[in-house]
Amino acid sequence: MASIFSKTLRQCSYKGVPFQAAAVTKTIQRRQVLHEYPQRDIPYLEDLGKGATLYKVTAFLVGDNCVAQAKRLEKALLTVGAGTFVHPWDGALTVSVYQASNISYSNSELRYCSLDITFVEAGELGYPNKLADGPTLARQLADKLGLSAVSDFVESFKQAAAYQLVQAAINGTLLETLGIISDAEIAQILGFVDEVTTFAEQAIGLLTDEPRSFAEKLSSVLGLARFASVETRWSGIVNQISQLTTSEELNRRTNQFAQIPAVVSNIETESLQDSAAVETLTRQLLLANAIGASTLIGTELDTADTVSARSAASDSASPASATNAQTDSTTTYGQDSNSVTTSVDELLEVRDHLIASIDNELQNPLISDDLFINLLRARSAVFSILTSKAEGLSRLLSIETPQIEPSLVLAYDYYDDASRSDEIETRNRVIHGAFCPSELRILSK
Repeated sequence: MASIFSKTLRQCSYKGVPFQAAAVTKTIQRRQVLHEYPQRDIPYLEDLGKGATLYKVTAFLVGDNCVAQAKRLEKALLTVGAGTFVHPWDGALTVSVYQASNISYSNSELRYCSLDITFVEAGELGYPNKLADGPTLARQLADKLGLSAVSDFVESFKQAAAYQLVQAAINGTLLETLGIISDAEIAQILGFVDEVTTFAEQAIGLLTDEPRSFAEKLSSVLGLARFASVETRWSGIVNQISQLTTSEELNRRTNQFAQIPAVVSNIETESLQDSAAVETLTRQLLLANAIGASTLIGTELDTADTVSARSAASDSASPASATNAQTDSTTTYGQDSNSVTTSVDELLEVRDHLIASIDNELQNPLISDDLFINLLRARSAVFSILTSKAEGLSRLLSIETPQIEPSLVLAYDYYDDASRSDEIETRNRVIHGAFCPSELRILSK
């Protein structure tokens, strides 16, 4: 006699085809990997998430039409796609048929057939969410690097104003560092020499009294976001910053502090540490700006000429925030005198220089764990962005013409397009388009 509980059980079916179930086994699991290490007695069990749920059904069909019922169920089991399986206890479930199902007939039981079916919960084809594209991620990391550089400086700077010798050494490092920046070509191109000079006049007082204000002001002075919508030679700017951050002048005190002997006095140690902190802050701020500027390489804003950008600058302290005006498409062939296509050789050269400068900073003994991780992420982003932009670009070739010819003739001979004469002139710094030198560098296509 059936119990009251059995009357509450649901009728089994799959895709609307009913059948009887003698037993249903539900298999649940979590995916785990056991790691066992040499010389360690305690293993580590790594959890990889929930595993697929399996339903093993021992089913049967009875009656004079059991063969017809079996054929209907067989057709449903072979139909492509997931379907609804009504579980006697769990109710309606969306599943797919997994592995093989067995349908058994017996001469001793002519009005009966049995089935062994294995269902698995239906999955879905999902892709990772694209939270940010490569250039956006690089700009975000550039912002984080700038903020981390300021915070690290405040923590590592000792503010040893009690010792005149220490203070004099720090001031000398500061003025020398700012002088290197103001003399650099990038300051001339973007026109912030006066800002650096003005900041140098008040920097010593800020450094002694308010190290954070000093660091934030320096970040503002060196920030390139106000030039983010300016057409200039961004590939050249990134190259210059890369060379500047790896130069001996901006790494001298940092290297000395990394190799300081144990017998040095506390005053000398503190002096060298503070001087190295000033150098490190400057390098890291420059590097953050280079990472942000690398997203402009190969865009419509990356031209062949190093145009002064002071008049077009906007007020922003972040190296990567004001970038709404940019596009990430590669530059087209020369449409005007300033436009030129970037070659794969030039792009990969800039990438390698920037990666080398990041690697150099990763070896800095003053770097924090947070900044170290962000630098590694930025390194990966820069490599991915510039490598992707290099795909499909033309190679740079060196050619030698038998005689001096006009750029119009050369453009027509090599490209069947006389309008690309400006590109040849710009790339080779030709003084007059009618007289191109016999040795030239041109794109392969």
